[in-house]
Amino acid sequence: MCPLRFQKQLACGWIFFLLIFGIHTEAAWADEDSEPSKAAQEQEADDPALEARVEKLEAINKKSYAIFREYGKRLGQDMLKEAGYHERLNIREAGGFYASLVDYTQALSKDDQTAFFKGRYDRSRARLPENIERWRSEPDIGNPGADLANWPNSAFTLPQGRVYIEFEPLSFSSAVAVGTPQPVQYSMDYLLRYGLTDNIELRLFGNGPTYTGGSTNSWNFSPLGFDTKIHCWGEQKDIFLPAMGIEAFLQTEWLGNTTTNSGTQPGVSFNFDQSLPFEIDFEYNLGAVRTQDVTSDQKNNVWGFSFQWSLQRDFWDKNLAWFIHGYYNAPSLPRVPNTQGVKSATGNVVGEQQNVVGAGLIWTINSRVSMWGQTSAGTNASTPSMLSNMGFAVAF
Repeated sequence: MCPLRFQKQLACGWIFFLLIFGIHTEAAWADEDSEPSKAAQEQEADDPALEARVEKLEAINKKSYAIFREYGKRLGQDMLKEAGYHERLNIREAGGFYASLVDYTQALSKDDQTAFFKGRYDRSRARLPENIERWRSEPDIGNPGADLANWPNSAFTLPQGRVYIEFEPLSFSSAVAVGTPQPVQYSMDYLLRYGLTDNIELRLFGNGPTYTGGSTNSWNFSPLGFDTKIHCWGEQKDIFLPAMGIEAFLQTEWLGNTTTNSGTQPGVSFNFDQSLPFEIDFEYNLGAVRTQDVTSDQKNNVWGFSFQWSLQRDFWDKNLAWFIHGYYNAPSLPRVPNTQGVKSATGNVVGEQQNVVGAGLIWTINSRVSMWGQTSAGTNASTPSMLSNMGFAVAF
């Protein structure tokens, strides 16, 4: 069997050959019929038998050309069936062969456009003037992609009027036994995103219903958080300039209680996306977050540097992507309890930043729905030894 791509090329070659040869033959016949010599015209006028023979030949020629055209049409349709496009084409009887050729090229073009807009690696090109209307007109869960799937957030925003609902029904954080004890925690994280413009996104997030183990051993609701993201520019590969966005959030105490509240805490980050060799997408955030200082009795608020990163690549096709990721000090959004304190050998509480490394995958089910899962591990005593998340996102 020939590869599908070769079959498509062979089909197009045959179709264009039949089309050009038929048009050339018809034009030659038309020239012979429309421009007879003066002598022939005089002879034809004087010889009724010759005129009858000419009319008979014309009828034979027209009939032969009709048979040839019908044969070409049927041959072209058979080739389209073998190429696997017959069921997707609208081959009209009135248009015949010419309509099927147009439909065939449109189907190929649609396939190429679908491949272009699918996946995370064409998010900058989708915003170019020649592509932006298509990007705006169709919901796409892969462009810009779910932010809850890994620790960093992308530099890209939703098109104006588009909506993402991201939800993690299972978010697990193991206990931290040293320093300021941190019990095991289960939560149901969510992130709601709305494209105010093509470059400004409004976001609402939280940990939702949250179970806290240990001595607390109770279910509570985590407080709301408000977030906005601004897309500054797309990636410029010719000068190795990554795409960039700015994000700012504010975690409130609304809907929370003494178990889940940790004060009103702001944060800001600069989000970057850059294409690396071997079709690897490098996503990283540099920012600052404010947290409660558990090393002091007053639990004062302190600012600290934060860094999140992810290396992602599609495998087998653009529906399945694997990634490794991590964060230092805090994730891009407040999703993990952050104690930042352990006891030293002398019994004093000393500050230590959380540090996490893990891996996961994203499955794009269709243009509107994706699912993901990840597991990470803490690398020091103040970080939970295991953090796992499973979730999905829907685009509207």
